[in-house]
Amino acid sequence: MDVRQQYEAACGRLRSGSARLARSVLYLACGFPVGLVWLVCCVVLLGLGLATALFLVGIPLIAAVLLSGIPLGVVERARLRMFTGTAVPSPHAPASGRSPRAWLRQRATEPATWWELAYAVAHCALSYCDFVLVTGSLTLSLALLAAPLLRRFTPDGQVHMAVFQAYSDTQALVLVLCGTVLLALTYLTLTRYAAARARLATCVLTKRHSAAGADQDQDERIGHLVRSRARILDAYDAERRRIERDLHDGAQQRLTGLIMTLGLARLELAGGDSAARELVDKAAEEARTTLRELRELVHGIYPATLTDRGLSAALVELAEDAVLPVETDVALAERPPEAVEAATYFVACEAMANVTKHSAATEGRLSLRRTGTGLVLEVRDNGVGGADAESGTGLLGLADRVAVFGGTVHLSSPAGGPTLLHVEIPCGS
Repeated sequence: MDVRQQYEAACGRLRSGSARLARSVLYLACGFPVGLVWLVCCVVLLGLGLATALFLVGIPLIAAVLLSGIPLGVVERARLRMFTGTAVPSPHAPASGRSPRAWLRQRATEPATWWELAYAVAHCALSYCDFVLVTGSLTLSLALLAAPLLRRFTPDGQVHMAVFQAYSDTQALVLVLCGTVLLALTYLTLTRYAAARARLATCVLTKRHSAAGADQDQDERIGHLVRSRARILDAYDAERRRIERDLHDGAQQRLTGLIMTLGLARLELAGGDSAARELVDKAAEEARTTLRELRELVHGIYPATLTDRGLSAALVELAEDAVLPVETDVALAERPPEAVEAATYFVACEAMANVTKHSAATEGRLSLRRTGTGLVLEVRDNGVGGADAESGTGLLGLADRVAVFGGTVHLSSPAGGPTLLHVEIPCGS
C-alpha cells in the first residue's frame, strides 16, 4: 500500500469515526428534550386529572397519563431507527377493533404498554444524565483544544477551565494536548455508552421473548401441527373408507349383475351360433377376472375384516393369506383407536409384502402386543437379511406412517438374516 492509499484509508476511518460520534451525540442529546416534554405533559395532565377526578372529568386525563408511554415508545423507536439504521418492530399487536374503546382495552391489557411507561419514567432521569455527559465532555474537550485562541481574548492572557489552567503559550499547548486526549476518551465513552443505551431501549421497547415463552410458543406450534396432522390422517382414512364402500356397493354389484346377464345370454345361445356363444363366454370370463381384481383392490384399500372384527382378526387373516408359513402371536384385550388400528394394519401389510418380495424367507412370524399405552408390532423372517431403509421407499413409508402418531420403527437386518422389524405406536386407549 502506497502513501496515497494509506492517506485515503486514514481519512476514511476519520470520517467513519466522526459520523459515529455525531450519531451518538445526536442520539444522547435529543433524548433530553423528548423526556422533558413527556414529563411536563404528564405532570400537567396528572395534576388536572387529580384536581377534577371527583367530577369524573379527570379520569380520562389520568388514563392518558397511564398510556403516555405508548407515544414516547413510538418516538424512541424512531430515534433508535435513526441511530442504528434498522427498523425497530413495535411490541404491540395490531388493533383488533376499530372503536376507541376496543383500542384502549387492548392496549391496557398488553404488558408492552406498562413496560413503555416504566421506560418513560426511567428515561427522564437517564436522558438528563445523558445531556450533562454529552455537553460537559464535548464542551471541555473543545475548550481545551481552543486554549491558545482563548488566551488571545482574555484581558490577562490566562485561561481557567475546571482544573486546567494556562498562563503561557507553552501551557496552552499542553492544554491542547490534554484536549486531544480527552476528545479521544470522549469518543470512546460516548459511542459505547450510546450503544448501551440503544440496547437497553431495544430490549424494553420491542418484542421480548423469554426462554420459557419461546419454549411455550414452540410447544403450541408443535401441538398444533400434531393435531393438524391427525385431522388430515382421519380425513384420509374416512375418504379411503368411502372409496371402499362405493366400490363394494357400486362397481362390484354392477359387475356381478353383468356376469349374471352374460350367463342368461349364454343359456339363450345354447343352441345357436357357436361364435356368438364363444364371445359371450369370453366376456363372462373377463367380467369374472375384473370382479376378482376389484375385490382384491377393495380388500387392499380397507379390509372388511378390520372394520368388522378388529385388528387381531385382520392380522391373522393377513398371515393366512401369505405365500409362506407365518406364525402369529396376536392378542389384544380391546380395540385401539380406529386411526391407530388402520396404521398398524397397513404397516403390517407393507412389512409382509417386503418379506414376500425381497427376503427369500421360508417362514415368518408376526406378533402384536399391548404395552402400557402403546402397541408393539414385530415382523420377523428367516430370510437373507441385508434390508436397508435408505435403499427404497417402503421402509421410509412405514416410518412416516408411524411418525404421524409419534411412533418409532427399528430395523435389524444383518447380512445372512434374520430380519426383525420392531414398530411401536402410541395410542390413547
